[in-house]
Amino acid sequence: MRTKLIKSNQVVVCSEFPGFVLKTAAFVIAVLLTTWVVDTAAAQSIFGRITGTVTDSQGGAVAGVKITIVNEETKLERQATTDSNGYYVASDLPVGVYSVIAEQSGFKKLKKTGNDLVAGARMSVDLSLVVGEVSQKVEVAATAETINTTSGELARVIDSSQVRTVALNARNYMQLLSLTPGTALTVDDQLSLTTSLAINNQSVNGNRPDSNALSVDGGFNMDSGSNSSQVNNVGIDFIREVAIKSSNFSAEYGRNSGASVNVVTRSGSDSYHGAVFEYIRNEKLDARNPAPGARKTPLRFNDFGWDFGGPIMRGKLFFFAGEEWKRIRLTAAPQQRTIPTAAMLSGDFSALLLLPTPVQLREPGTTNPIPGNRLDQDPNTPLTADGIAIAKIYGTMAALATGSTPSNSPGTSIPVARIATFQPNNPFNWRQDIVRLDYHLNGKHSLYGRYLHDNYDLVDGFGTFVDAGVLPTTHFPATVPRGTIPRRNPRHKYSVWRGHTRNLGHTGPGLLAVVPYGRYRPSGRHHLAERTSYFQGGSPGDPQPQGSERPVQI
Repeated sequence: MRTKLIKSNQVVVCSEFPGFVLKTAAFVIAVLLTTWVVDTAAAQSIFGRITGTVTDSQGGAVAGVKITIVNEETKLERQATTDSNGYYVASDLPVGVYSVIAEQSGFKKLKKTGNDLVAGARMSVDLSLVVGEVSQKVEVAATAETINTTSGELARVIDSSQVRTVALNARNYMQLLSLTPGTALTVDDQLSLTTSLAINNQSVNGNRPDSNALSVDGGFNMDSGSNSSQVNNVGIDFIREVAIKSSNFSAEYGRNSGASVNVVTRSGSDSYHGAVFEYIRNEKLDARNPAPGARKTPLRFNDFGWDFGGPIMRGKLFFFAGEEWKRIRLTAAPQQRTIPTAAMLSGDFSALLLLPTPVQLREPGTTNPIPGNRLDQDPNTPLTADGIAIAKIYGTMAALATGSTPSNSPGTSIPVARIATFQPNNPFNWRQDIVRLDYHLNGKHSLYGRYLHDNYDLVDGFGTFVDAGVLPTTHFPATVPRGTIPRRNPRHKYSVWRGHTRNLGHTGPGLLAVVPYGRYRPSGRHHLAERTSYFQGGSPGDPQPQGSERPVQI
């Protein structure tokens, strides 16, 4: 269920919302200012480029045409002018849908709408002017999917509409990777994507499942300690698009041999938009786990939250904020353990004498047989305190089992043990907070900042980093040391990302170069654009990369 709030005066149930936005915005600005000295290279880009050639009806190039590129959501404009070859370029444009307007004396005004620019795209929008008065206007809608004619990469972009409408039973954006050709699932339980933060459960083009590279808004989004888990599991309703490059992509997206996955978060627009949502899933329509002895266990999955965005200063400053909660109540994947029979736990091992090769128990330190293998009836072999304690542990395990079957001696019907199936509770609580600010200072400078925080709390019923043959038998306090079972795993994952786009004029096409630390040499007629990116994120204590690079268009 999802409810959209389009007009600001409809948001009447959130009386504390304005204060929350102002406080959070102040916090984000403070964090961005205090991290100004942290310069690291971006692995991905959340910008795109629009280029094109303007011609007349005879195919001749038209120079000096005024080009206006308008973001249809924020109404922000970028100006350009065609050169002697009729060529124009506008780089470092935020992702969005754009209109391209061409105006020149002696020709009709031409407007081409619906140009959907995705992250890292190099879109070509060619325009053909018709002779006429400038007051006359020709409008063309770009409805077909744009074909990439500038690079040979194999890529797929999942846009915001697809992200929020595709049926994802675990509400996890990593599931979108399976929409790309060449992707194979290595784990059937997609809900484990959410409760484990794992990213090594899908293989792209035959690469190792842990070889994919993940980023959010161009910033590294992988746990540097394992490469198999992510920092922030971005909520579905906070995503604008997911750009997936599966093969033959540029070296700038390198680091890993697998796919490159970049999540672009939503930003505010020129109008107010908001939503409250809740998604519910339970076991009613789930199939039973096929493992022997497993049962169809209860599942309660509630995913709810809100988001709201819009202008703070129209045409200048925009915000987007949201919170999401996930409450999952389910049992862990079933595991089987071998435990003694109930008779053995009471000291009765008489069944061992019925085997084809009888097993006779003897009194410790002697050759005297224990009559009938009954420790509970032999006065010379009383049960010790340690033995009673061990029996109680097994008894507790038997009580926690969801089911058990006798394990008979081969070729007989004599039970010598029990195979118990265990499915302990595996509760999961998760909350995510996001705030993003976009500031258009002027035609040459724009800034943006985003704060993302995950509060992740999972109780691992089978424990963490322990022997697979061990099973929890008692309740546990919150102060249990690492490695004790069962284990509570509270984590706080955060990332702060800031970007600065600076444009320094344009006169013609050129090649892309990377200039370390922003050093570059202006060169006559070439287009120059400087983008500085800052990133600080990950788990507390994770090492942060050093250095900085600034891409410059020359």
